[in-house]
Amino acid sequence: MAMFWLDHVNIRTAKLDEMSQFYENILGLPRGKRPSFGIGGAWHYCGKQAVVHLVESTKKIKTEEAQIEHFALRSNGSIKSFQKKMRDTDTPYQVSPLTEINMIQVNVFDPDGNKIEVQFASSAADREPFGGSAAARRRMRKGEALNMTKAMPLAKSKSKVAKTNKKLGVPKPIKPPKKRFVPS
Repeated sequence: MAMFWLDHVNIRTAKLDEMSQFYENILGLPRGKRPSFGIGGAWHYCGKQAVVHLVESTKKIKTEEAQIEHFALRSNGSIKSFQKKMRDTDTPYQVSPLTEINMIQVNVFDPDGNKIEVQFASSAADREPFGGSAAARRRMRKGEALNMTKAMPLAKSKSKVAKTNKKLGVPKPIKPPKKRFVPS
């Protein structure tokens, strides 16, 4: 199994409309298709790749919390082998299926508590989380504590951006990558 590329960065914000306008109008990353998560947010694209995922938070993020909620890597390997490796190395993880786009996300926490999403093109997987040893569970709790502010339910969002995502549609289902991106 190999990691093929950095897929995106996920940023939490209480200013979804303002942030979305910044990424679109200032940095030139247009807003585009996004799965129906049921929470407020926006995806901004660089070419065909959604590189910035904004998630609307229920309140302003505290300074001691992480605003970059996670970064994501795309993998081409077996999700079962990856999960086995995480269990064998006492690395806690959580599983989030996104069947709408043929993706399984395995969220792991590094030793500092940073959350890393590893994506697999898959429609079936072991969906049980793995907490690991007491030390591994402490690491997971540390990472979760960095992200205490909850995402805004779409039904409660006042953001124009969040309310108009449905018009943009849903991305196509993902496929396993065939080759790594190698800069020239």
